[in-house]
Amino acid sequence: MGYFEVFAGALAGFYALVPSYGLAIILLTLATRVILLPLSIKQTRSMREMQKIQPELTKLRAKHKGNRQKLNEEQMLLFKEHGVNPFGGCGPLVLQMPVLFGLFYVIRQPLQYMGYKATAAASGALDFVPGKVEGFMSTIQDSALAKALFNDPLPVHDFLGLRLDCSSSLALRGDGTPVLAEACGSGLLTALPYLILVVLMGLTTYYQQKQMQAKQAAQAQDSPMAQQMQMFTKVMPVMLMVFSFSFPSGLVIYWLTTNLWTIAQQRIILKAVPLQPSSKALPAGNASPAAKPSSKAQPSASTKSGGGNKPAKGSNSTTKRSPTAQGGNGARSTAPSGDRKKRKK
Repeated sequence: MGYFEVFAGALAGFYALVPSYGLAIILLTLATRVILLPLSIKQTRSMREMQKIQPELTKLRAKHKGNRQKLNEEQMLLFKEHGVNPFGGCGPLVLQMPVLFGLFYVIRQPLQYMGYKATAAASGALDFVPGKVEGFMSTIQDSALAKALFNDPLPVHDFLGLRLDCSSSLALRGDGTPVLAEACGSGLLTALPYLILVVLMGLTTYYQQKQMQAKQAAQAQDSPMAQQMQMFTKVMPVMLMVFSFSFPSGLVIYWLTTNLWTIAQQRIILKAVPLQPSSKALPAGNASPAAKPSSKAQPSASTKSGGGNKPAKGSNSTTKRSPTAQGGNGARSTAPSGDRKKRKK
């Protein structure tokens, strides 16, 4: 059993629980997100911590503006100290890629990975015949999903007005798929549900990326890393919409379900971990309020020692004596001078 057979077997298992091909894809998506939940939470927390240390990163860039090597060393030390992964924002996308590739091939030709062999047919589509398999592959070959796809594939692929094996481009062109020769559509009107699905996927991707930056500190908006993340937020949804234009709608449903799960997951984590500046990343000026009481206490101490409301006794006696002494000496010095004038007369 190979890599793609794992996804085929998972779809067959979920189809046995809920006899709907579209719901089986959604359940497989949710199961995948649950398995990856611990790593996703760790990466979301890392991105949150990255936002907290943005003030400290700004100070490092200003300090080592002309020394790129020293700046990188200091940044890596800061990342290590706070447990931050600078590439954590790309983690959710990277985690989806293996599942995305697996589902892409399985949804296009599911019977090929369920123990059936494909042969070319005159209609242009592929005909499948049961192959000789054993073990777990034999179980998949005998599953309800495999039998339904082999006997009557068209109703199995119908889901909410969409054909899960069709894409927007095929619906616009009016072409069939390798599995079914029937046309996916006949123009813009029939392709409209597929296009709406692609737009919803792009909008949820954009919101998912923007969600992490919504409460970012204002001082971090001008940093190079924040600008790169903003560019990534704008470009990535457009790129995915372009790719999804040719993806089977079943794969787009997987991506849309993943986005909705991630949005709800990040909302819960962001509430649990509010955005507050790290204590190690506070500017030096923030310590001044704590020092203000001491600066006020110094003048009060100086006034007490320098003659305030209760001056020292020595200084008080001195100040009281000096006017009296000066006045007394002045009176004594003027009295003899007046007597001399009277004697002369």
